[in-house]
Amino acid sequence: MKLSALIPSLCLLVAVAGCGSSQTSPGASDSTVVLATVGDVQITTQTIRQELDMIPPYQRASFETPEGQRVLLDHLIERELLLQAAEDAGLEQDSTVQAQVELAMQQVEFARQRALITVYYEQLVVDQVQIPDSAVTAYYNQHVGDIYHQPAQVKASMILTADQAAMDEVMSLVESGSPFDSTAMDLSEHAPTSSLGGDLGWITADSPLPYLGSQPEIAAALFAAAPDEVVGPFTTEIGMVLFKVTDRMEDGAQPLADVRESIVNILKPAQVNDYFQNTVMPSLRERYEVSVNEDAFLPGPDVPADSLMSLAQSMMETSPERAVRYFQLYVERFPDDAKAYQAMFLIGFTYSEYLRDYDNARTAFNAMITRYPDSELTDDAQWMLDNMETPIDSLIPQDSTGVNG
Repeated sequence: MKLSALIPSLCLLVAVAGCGSSQTSPGASDSTVVLATVGDVQITTQTIRQELDMIPPYQRASFETPEGQRVLLDHLIERELLLQAAEDAGLEQDSTVQAQVELAMQQVEFARQRALITVYYEQLVVDQVQIPDSAVTAYYNQHVGDIYHQPAQVKASMILTADQAAMDEVMSLVESGSPFDSTAMDLSEHAPTSSLGGDLGWITADSPLPYLGSQPEIAAALFAAAPDEVVGPFTTEIGMVLFKVTDRMEDGAQPLADVRESIVNILKPAQVNDYFQNTVMPSLRERYEVSVNEDAFLPGPDVPADSLMSLAQSMMETSPERAVRYFQLYVERFPDDAKAYQAMFLIGFTYSEYLRDYDNARTAFNAMITRYPDSELTDDAQWMLDNMETPIDSLIPQDSTGVNG
């Protein structure tokens, strides 16, 4: 297969003048040898290394040999010849060339922006958030009985033999002081663990033993043993097995020091998001004077009155400021509608009950009473004016015992 078929994308990855270097720097390393020249352009060993770095790893090996680098050099020469010929033909002004260059410049700009945003977010947002020890401790105490409860465990190693004679040899060596792990490597017939010195890892009480399944008798003996104690041998379905308990952990809570980092990783995302939304963004909006034309996002003039009213009511609890604007828009667009007085009442109600903006609430209720003195909600508007900011408990009638009823 020709090189041009294997790596056609290289021409797109290298800048227009990147196929070679115009000249070798006076202080260049001795390893930078000129391999070929095409006109005034030199192709050096450094050029070859740069090209190799851009070839996918699964293709690169075939071009790292001397023969492969020679093929790569031919490709670079071909590419430089085509480049110089295209420039001489005046194709830099071709619309397709200019469009591709413009697209590449846009991609470079997008990459610059992404890099800036990423580094800013990491350094000036994420790195600024520190989880206090009190929060870590509180989370730990909250979950010490579940997430961070640690059941009793033993760490053990084993040696497997096919028969009693082989086990006798193992027992003789271990009892004479031969290290258990080296004996396992030499004599254990259990391939998955012999190369590990017989290591089985940590075993939890009441859990199946690795490679052996449920073995209540063996498990009980292991959990009764002290570290460095040899246990067995036992006869199992896969042969005779000798164990050594190498470590143990008692039932109880994992130490806070062991899980501190994981707790920080659990707590930090929410803290970072809170800091980002409630501190960083408001500060940046103020610094750079953000102004949004909210009216550009209002419902269009073709939205009917009933739909506009429903939209406004649906926002009262979740987005009260926007609900007020929608009610105002309703009054502006449909001043003679039968429900216009309701929209004016709900403006005051939203200000009072959802925004706690009592000055604007009073203005809205008074405007509604003035404009619709005989509506069915006029008395309600007056009641809101008379009782605004009054604690709700004081408005509930009490029986003779003083209990609200």
